[in-house]
Amino acid sequence: MNVDYPSAIPMWIPENDLFTTNTHQAIVIHKTANGTTPQEIAQYFINVSPGPSVHYIVGLDGTIVQSAPESMGSGGNCCLEQGHDPFWDQFGTINLNTVTLSVEHVDPSPTNSTPCPQAQIDASFKLVLYLANKYHIAPDHIKPHSSLDPISRAHCPGNYPFADLINYVKQGGSMTPMGWTDDGQTLRSPNGVPIVLGFRAFVLANNWSKDNWALAPEQAVTLLEASNPPLGGGDQQVFRWSLLGYTVARGVFMEWTGQELAFVRGQLATYYPQVKTLQAEVDSLKQQLAQQRGLDPGKVADRLTAIGLASSNGNTAVQQLVNQPL
Repeated sequence: MNVDYPSAIPMWIPENDLFTTNTHQAIVIHKTANGTTPQEIAQYFINVSPGPSVHYIVGLDGTIVQSAPESMGSGGNCCLEQGHDPFWDQFGTINLNTVTLSVEHVDPSPTNSTPCPQAQIDASFKLVLYLANKYHIAPDHIKPHSSLDPISRAHCPGNYPFADLINYVKQGGSMTPMGWTDDGQTLRSPNGVPIVLGFRAFVLANNWSKDNWALAPEQAVTLLEASNPPLGGGDQQVFRWSLLGYTVARGVFMEWTGQELAFVRGQLATYYPQVKTLQAEVDSLKQQLAQQRGLDPGKVADRLTAIGLASSNGNTAVQQLVNQPL
C-alpha cells in the first residue's frame, strides 16, 4: 500500500482495526506521553491490535510515519467527555473517528511537556497544512485532543504550539513569527530591522523562530562565506542564530553558519597575537615621539601613516619603520 503523504514511512495498522470510512471533517492533534521514535509508537499501535490508532506520527527529528490510510478512520478520537468543545456537538452520535484525521507527536514526557524541537514543528505544520488543503479543512476545524476529552486527556497535546499551527494554516504556510510585524512588503523583527524581498519570503515560509531576530538590514558582500570562497559574493542578512544568503544561481539559502564561525575563530586565533604585537610597537613609538623635541611634525605624520599601511605586511616591515631615523 502506498503512503498518502509523500515523505511518510509506512507502518500499517491492520485494516480490520480501522473504520472503513472517513469524511475528513476535522484534524485532531495528539501527543504520545511516552516513547522516543514514531516507529516505536507505530509498532505499539500494531501490537495492541485492536486498540487505539492514528493516521500519522511525527517524530522529534521530523520523521513522519503513516500508520492508517487517510481514506479510513483511525481509533484515536473516541467518546466526548463533560466540558468538551461544543464544536463536536454538530456531529451528533456519529463516531468521531469516521470524520477526523489524527496526527500524533512523539513526546517522552508522561505530561507531554517536552518542548517540540524545530524539526518536529516544521514537519508537523507542513503535514497539517497538506491535510487541510487536500480535504478543505478550515483552521477552526483543527482541534487538540483535549477538546474532546478535557478530563482524561487534559495534557494532550500538552505544550504543542497549537496557536502557531493555526496561524500557519491560516496564512497558507507563510507565518509571521509572534511579536514581528509584516505589512505585505516589509517584515520586521521586534528590534525594528527590516527584512524584504526574497529574505522576507524565506522567513515567512520556513516557520522562523520568533527569537531569531535580524541584526542588520541585508547588504551586498563580495564574499558570502570566508570558509567557502568558491561560493563568491551576493546579498546577505545576519540573524541572531543564522545567516541568509542570496545569489542569482541559488536564490535564497541558509548559509553554513557553524562552519563559518569555526573558520573565523581559527583566523582570529592566528592573527590576534600579531595584532597585539603591532599595537604594542605603535604604542612604543608614540611614547618615543612624545619624549623627543624638535621633530618635524610632517615627518612624524608621514611615518605613522606608513606604519599603518605597512602593518599588513607583518612585524618586519613595521620594525624597519620604527628603527629608521627621522
